[in-house]
Amino acid sequence: MTGFSDEERDRIREALLEAGRELFGRVGLERTRIADLTDEVGIGTSTFYQFFDSKEALYLSILVRERERVAEELDAELAAAPDVRAEVRLTVERFLAELSSNPLYYRLLIDDELRLLREQLPEAAVESHFREGMQAQSEHLERWVADPSFRVDDPERLQGLFRLLGFTVAAREELFEPAGAVDLHDSSQELLVDIVVDGLFEG
Repeated sequence: MTGFSDEERDRIREALLEAGRELFGRVGLERTRIADLTDEVGIGTSTFYQFFDSKEALYLSILVRERERVAEELDAELAAAPDVRAEVRLTVERFLAELSSNPLYYRLLIDDELRLLREQLPEAAVESHFREGMQAQSEHLERWVADPSFRVDDPERLQGLFRLLGFTVAAREELFEPAGAVDLHDSSQELLVDIVVDGLFEG
């Protein structure tokens, strides 16, 4: 990658990651053009391709960073949890909060941007990202499953449960906001978390 010092390469790559995070979150993967990204960073289109093969490759790199950030923050919070039930509640609450507040995750799950990634990137790259994400969760899930009071013995079913819970976040925008009932959504979500966590444990 001629023409740039190591420091310049690091700066441009970081700027592309930041511009991508903002644009993908605001307008989505499909509506973001490479020209939009390069204009934000102040580089030419040909320079973009010295860093990423496509905007989808940039998007996946951003998702990897987001996954690592969320995992690091959650691990720090779980370290202070007094027991497995508290860990589960904290994880469910954090998952729903992240999905509600992070437009990248919201679009990935609700706006079908995962389909766009699968269409444009090598299948192995996409699968590797999600496999690594599941492996990062597996330590927590296996600890929960090993707890005698925990009612589920299959970590894969727990991962499926989290995916289903994720779609309840869309209900806020699709059902509750148009009805002027955001407070009802939030209190109902708290009730859902109570029911899910209590239902995962005996007694």
